[in-house]
Amino acid sequence: MKTENVSRSFSRIALAPLALVFLLLAGCLEKTLVWSPDGQRAAVLVKDGLRLCDAEGKLTPVLAPDVYRAAWLGDSQQLVVARKHVAATWVEVAKAAGPDRAAALIAQAEAVWQKVQTGASWDSVHSFFHDNGAAVMRIYLRERYGSAIRPTLSAEGWAQFEKQNAEVHELLMARLDGDKLVMGTQLSETLGEIKEIRLAPSGQTVAFTYETKTGKDDLLRLQLARVNGSGATPVAERVAMFPDWTTDGRALVYVQATGGETKDDLRLGTLVRREVLDASGKIAVQDEVKYLAGWIFSASARVRCLRDGRILFNAAEISLPIAAADYGEQREQLFALDPARQATLVRMIPRKREENLPQSLAFYEPSPDERQVLLGWFDGTVALLTLATGEVDEVQKGVKDDGLQGQPVWRTNGEFSYTRRSKAPDGQKPVRDAEVVLRRADKSETVLSTSWPDELVRHLVGGKNK
Repeated sequence: MKTENVSRSFSRIALAPLALVFLLLAGCLEKTLVWSPDGQRAAVLVKDGLRLCDAEGKLTPVLAPDVYRAAWLGDSQQLVVARKHVAATWVEVAKAAGPDRAAALIAQAEAVWQKVQTGASWDSVHSFFHDNGAAVMRIYLRERYGSAIRPTLSAEGWAQFEKQNAEVHELLMARLDGDKLVMGTQLSETLGEIKEIRLAPSGQTVAFTYETKTGKDDLLRLQLARVNGSGATPVAERVAMFPDWTTDGRALVYVQATGGETKDDLRLGTLVRREVLDASGKIAVQDEVKYLAGWIFSASARVRCLRDGRILFNAAEISLPIAAADYGEQREQLFALDPARQATLVRMIPRKREENLPQSLAFYEPSPDERQVLLGWFDGTVALLTLATGEVDEVQKGVKDDGLQGQPVWRTNGEFSYTRRSKAPDGQKPVRDAEVVLRRADKSETVLSTSWPDELVRHLVGGKNK
């Protein structure tokens, strides 16, 4: 065995316990209900597409099929949405990939074809199709060499080539027009799923992250687009899902990976601030960046910039070296960094309150007045953190292996929606395991999903409903 292989194997064995750390830091509790700034309606993102509901729970039919992500503009009438569709031709795929990425995919596909031409079996080159670019490479080979490939495959194998397609993801403007949602300008097109849409304070520029879907690296890319559809501009690669804009709207703060080539490798992460707009609001991405903090990288790291200059982010405190028996007990903490006033990190959650919260704090969101933070997790946890005091109000306890998505989302200050676990009346099984409810500042609650279809509710809340 070659020395480098021995070294690689040893590294994987040595880092194996870190899988527990990655499990802790992984996962993304996505918003399937997003309230408009005026609180009058919410975008409800379901399997079939986007619906709207009002504060009483009145639900519209599907207004935009295949839309899976949405962010409101400040006027509560326009949105930026992510939509997917199927592409079956190389022309469509290459357009979505862009020139550089399309060229890389062609080179990779041609390398596979050359191996087959020199006598290699399709089984022997099968590993080339296990990365994220497999589908699009098959489309290219089918169109370029289909007549030559067909005799080399079984009927079943050719059938797979013949029916191969790929998902293309669009970032689009949309606007309300009465009871309709009208699609507008396309802002961007990618091969990978769009994971986050974050509008600048001016509402004129949008930052978004998306999966690369090519190569072995599973990390995301960060780009910018103007809402007038002038085209997307790259900002950074190998980033976490959730960046944010600084209060002045000229810079982005995000987490970027600094090590490890694949998702199985140990990565370090850096909190980065980069100027991306000039004084007139035009896109002008600067080469120079400011490094603010560092920790073990998590793809689900979330950054939120507060109006007082503080930057919030979630991270796990891990001291190395560490005994294998101690892995899996680490908890994430919510930290604040104030670059203008201090160089230290401030823990926002007292240690005595950590037990009331999930191990991962990847899903959190400050209130519009930035006095409180909502936290949720896949076990149904919903909690409210008061930033000034560190007090934690446990709205709903988490239940291990329950799978219920708490999904708390602010409507207005002191008022938010979440998925509430149903209580069994007199020991009887409830009609549904959970419902979507609106909770007010006085802790009174209204069920929004009473008249919603069962399948829709199951998709929204997860857990045993599924």
